[in-house]
Order: sequence, then structure tokens, then C-alpha cells
Amino acid sequence: MRAEALSGPRGLPSVAAVWSLAYGMAHLWWLVDPGSPSAPPEEAFSPGRWVAVTLAFTATAVCSVIAAGIGHRWAAPARWALVALAWVAGAGLIVYSYMLAISLTTMLFGQVDHWGSLSTRAAGATAGALTLACAVAERRRVRRACARCARVHGRSPERRTDPAPRWAHLAAYAAIAGCAARVTALVVDSVTAHKPLPFATGSPFGIFVVLLVLAGTLLPSALVHRFGRIWPRWVLPLAGRDVPRWLVLGPALFVGAGLVGYFGVAGMTAWFLGRGGLAEAPFWKVSMEMFGYTLWGLGLLVAAMFYYGATRPECPSAGIAVPRTLRTPS
Repeated sequence: MRAEALSGPRGLPSVAAVWSLAYGMAHLWWLVDPGSPSAPPEEAFSPGRWVAVTLAFTATAVCSVIAAGIGHRWAAPARWALVALAWVAGAGLIVYSYMLAISLTTMLFGQVDHWGSLSTRAAGATAGALTLACAVAERRRVRRACARCARVHGRSPERRTDPAPRWAHLAAYAAIAGCAARVTALVVDSVTAHKPLPFATGSPFGIFVVLLVLAGTLLPSALVHRFGRIWPRWVLPLAGRDVPRWLVLGPALFVGAGLVGYFGVAGMTAWFLGRGGLAEAPFWKVSMEMFGYTLWGLGLLVAAMFYYGATRPECPSAGIAVPRTLRTPS
């Protein structure tokens, strides 16, 4: 198998193109006829539906080019530009659907603001994820990655037991610092307002805060430390076995993208424009919340890049596979 054939599922670019086109056409219809009964409310703090239309049609064009294989005949700079455009369109669609994370979280507590909005956000995030998958596949082809494991041998982590690089550790600790800033603001606000700490209330919000803290401490640590890839020895039934990669990677991408989209983009925009009542809140509180959440999300996404590469199946063609029986649990 040649490296040029390394593209994941063969029909993925076509599916991504059709899905993005359908999403874009729906938003175009709602842009032309805003009073349509099928039109969900516009996302708060977004510049308008034209952004969704532009991103969706860009994703459609890029994925169509990748599906047709036209880019294979282009020079390397043009192919890298295609990859960059796919990344921008895919990430933009996910950011535009920033409310999806909040909608899914509120569903855990039996609250749904608008089913049409939830479906539209899910469709937009799916279009973005499909486009990003196409960008990743095209990037592998441009880099002439290994056709078996998608690595560039000598420049990529080769096995789960390889230590994380310094940049991944820095990103994980930045995520923890962002979480610490947000929790500190929450505690200080509760103390100064003479309110009970949310950790001790026993309410659904208290449970949510506990889960949030775990996502800001345990999750980024698992992305860069060995226990997040190989079950440690104290996990008796599973010690020494591989941790399912999406058990860690899925929450990291979901939480990271949600925090960056909701707070890093929408929240920052609302704050700078003086919307949503943020201008009336204390500056120290808003700044710790916004920058804390944003740093937290960015740290998770960057650390997840290492985890994604390190947890790929070991490549037999590289001659470096480590037998499972030789692994020593930590």
C-alpha cells in the first residue's frame, strides 16, 4: 500500500462534502427566509448565519476536491494550503456550534432549551469533525506518512510507552492552571458573597463542579502521563493493558473544543463588546473565568494531539513493536 492511499475510509470526503452542503443549504434557507417555522434561534454572540453558510460551503468545496483526488497532482505548497483551508473550515464549524457542549451538559439534568437548536448544533459539529478528519487524512498524504500506521517514523511517537514531549506536558499543565484559576474565582466569589461552596451543596450543580474539576486535573494529566495510556498496577483487573484511547481522547476533545468555543470565542467576544451583562461583573472575576476556561481548553486540545499520535497501533513495519508480555505496569 502506498502512502498516497492512506486516507482513512474511502468515502469519508464524499460524506463530509454532502453533509457540509446540506448543513450550509439549511442555513442559507434560514438566512433568506428568517421567519421559516423550521429556523432555530440564531446562536448568541455569533456574527450571523452567513458565517455558517460560508464555513459550510468552504468545507464542501475542500472535501469535494479531496474526494475527487484533484489535489494529488498539485505542488506541495498548494496541497498544504488545501489542508490549512480544511482545518480552518472544520474548526470554524465546530466553534460556530459552541453551544453544543452546553446543550448536552444540560441534558444530563433534564433541561433542553430548544430541540431544533440542539439538532442544528450537532449537525454543525459533525460537519466540522468530518472536515477535520479529511484534513488529517490529506495531511498524512502530503507528509508521506507510513501507510500502515500514519506516522512519520523518526518524528512521531512510536509506542504508548514513549514519554510525552515537553510541549505536551506544558499544554497539560496549562490546562490545569486554567482550571485552578476558574475554581479559585468560584471559591472567592462564594466566600465574598457569603454563599455556600458548590462542592458541599450536594446539588446537581455541585456534582457538575466536581466533574468539571476532574476534567481539569485528572484528564490533562492522563493525556501526557503513562497511566493514561497503560493501566497502572493498582487497577488490578486491567494492569498493564492498553487504556482505550477514546476513553481519554474523546472527553479531552469534547471538553477542549467546548471550552474554547464557548468561552474563548463567544465569551470573549461578548465581554469585549459589553454584552450579556459581563461588563457589570467584577473585572477580576470575568477575566479569571474567561482566560481560565480558554487556557484550559487550549491546553487540552494541544495535549490531545500528542495522545492521539502516541495511542495509534504500533507499526510492525518499523520493527519496534513491544510485546504486551514485556510491559511493566506503572
